Amino acid sequence: MMKTKTIQYFIWLCLACALVSCKDKWADHLGDGDAFDQKTLYDVVTSDANFSAFTELLEQSGYAEALKASKNYTLIIPNNAAIATAKMQYDFADSAVVRSFVGYHLINSIYNVHEGTDTVRALNFRNKYVEFTRGELDGIVPISQNLIASNGLYHVVNQALEPLQNIFTLVNSQFSETAQVEAINSFDTLYTEDDLIYFKSSPVWIAEVRRNMTMENKKFTYFVVDDENFDSEYAKLQPFFATPYEEGNTHRPDSTTTFFTKKALLRDFIVEGALDESDLIGELQSISGTRFHLDPANIISSHKASNGIVYRVKRIEYALADQIKEIKVVGTQPIGYKQNDKRGNIFFRDKRDVNGLPYTDIQIYDHKVTAFYAKYRVAGMNVVKYKVYGRAIMGLAGDPQTATFTQYVHFFDRTLTSVNEPDLYKKPVINSEGNNDTRMAYEVQPLNHEEVYLGEITQDQFGNQLLLVMSNGTGPIILEYLRFVPIVQ
Repeated sequence: MMKTKTIQYFIWLCLACALVSCKDKWADHLGDGDAFDQKTLYDVVTSDANFSAFTELLEQSGYAEALKASKNYTLIIPNNAAIATAKMQYDFADSAVVRSFVGYHLINSIYNVHEGTDTVRALNFRNKYVEFTRGELDGIVPISQNLIASNGLYHVVNQALEPLQNIFTLVNSQFSETAQVEAINSFDTLYTEDDLIYFKSSPVWIAEVRRNMTMENKKFTYFVVDDENFDSEYAKLQPFFATPYEEGNTHRPDSTTTFFTKKALLRDFIVEGALDESDLIGELQSISGTRFHLDPANIISSHKASNGIVYRVKRIEYALADQIKEIKVVGTQPIGYKQNDKRGNIFFRDKRDVNGLPYTDIQIYDHKVTAFYAKYRVAGMNVVKYKVYGRAIMGLAGDPQTATFTQYVHFFDRTLTSVNEPDLYKKPVINSEGNNDTRMAYEVQPLNHEEVYLGEITQDQFGNQLLLVMSNGTGPIILEYLRFVPIVQ
C-alpha cells in the first residue's frame, strides 16, 4: 500500500513540474508578460483608467462579450490619448463606425510582437489583416506588448490602428470621377423590366477583375491613369473585342464589345503583390499576363489600401502585342467526340519526350470509325488573324502508332447549316502551304518533338471558336496541344 502511495505522489509531482515548465515556456515564448494574469481581456480593459475611452467604445460595439469568453484572442488597446485623436477622425455617434473601429483592434487567436520576425498577417474581427512586422503593428510601435490575460494577449498603443479601405472602395472614394473608375462601376448594371428593378453583375467580371480589388487574403498593386490615357488604350483595344451584340442590351450586357474591351483593359491595371516605388522600376506584369513598364516620372501619388497599394499615375502604355495574347488548346481537354461509345479507345497519357521532359496528350487509337473526331473549344479569341501550331508526339517506346499519319483540324463556321455536324466545320482557312482551304492537314511524324505549323485562321468576332481534330479515315488521333498565335502590328 505504501509503495502505491509513493508511486502516486511521484506521478503528481511530475505533472505539477510539467505544468509549471509549460507555463514558463509559454510566457518565455510570448515575451515580457508577467506571470499568468487571471483577468480576462475584458477585465484588463475595463479595470484600467488609461483604457476608459476604449472601454466605452467596446461596450457600444457589441464585442465586449467576446473578450469575456475562454477562446484566445489578441487585443490591441488604444489608450485614452489614442482615442482622443481618433474621435477627430471618426464619427463615433455612428454605431457602425464604432463596431468597425473596435473590431479592427480585435484578432482571432494569439499573435505576439517580435522584432526579429518577418511580416505576419493576422485576421481581425472585420475580416481585415493587421500586419505584425518587426516590432510594429501596421507601422505602429506599441508602448506595451505581449501582455498576458487568461484568454489571450494584449498590446497597448498610443495611436489607434487605421481601418484601411480595400482597393475597390479606395478608388471609388478618391478617384470616382476618372474614366477608369466610371468604367469599373459600369459593370454593376441596374435595369427595369415590368416595373421591377434588377441588379446584374457579371460573374466573369467579378472573377477576373473585381475580386482582385476586394479580396483581403492577398495583396495587389493598382494603377489609376488619366482619362486621356484610359480612353486611348480603350480605343486601341476595341476592334479586337468586337461582338455582334447590340450595346445597351439589358439582358446580355456581358456580351457586348464594350463589356469585353473594358474588362480586358481593366485587368491590366492590376499587378499581384504590394509594390513599393523602388519595385516599379523594370518590367511589370498584370494579373492577365500583360507586360508593361511604368515611367516613375508619371507617378502622381500613392495610397495604402487594406489589400495592397494604389498609385495614381499619368499614363501607362501597353504594347498591343502583349495585350492580344496567344491561346493554347490542350489535347487532354476535349468537350466531346463524334460518338460516345469509344471510351475504351481513348487514352489520356502522361509521358516523357526524348529529352526526358514530361508532357500529357490524348491518343485515340483503333476506334474503327471513319472520320472520328474529338471536339474542342478555343476560348476568348480576339478579332485577328492567328497562326496555328500543333504538337503531337508518337513513336516512343510502347506507342502502338509508329508510322507517319495525317489528321485534320476543322473549324466551326456559324454561317453554315446542316444536320450533319462535321459539315458545319468548314470555316475557310489558309493551310500550311499558303492555299485557301476548309481544313488544316496535320502530318504527325515519328519522334518529332517540335511544333508543326498548320496554317492561319481569321476570327471575325470576339468569343469562342469550336474545332474538330479528325482522323484520316479510321486512322489515329494524337494531340498534345494546338497553339494560336495572333498576328498584330
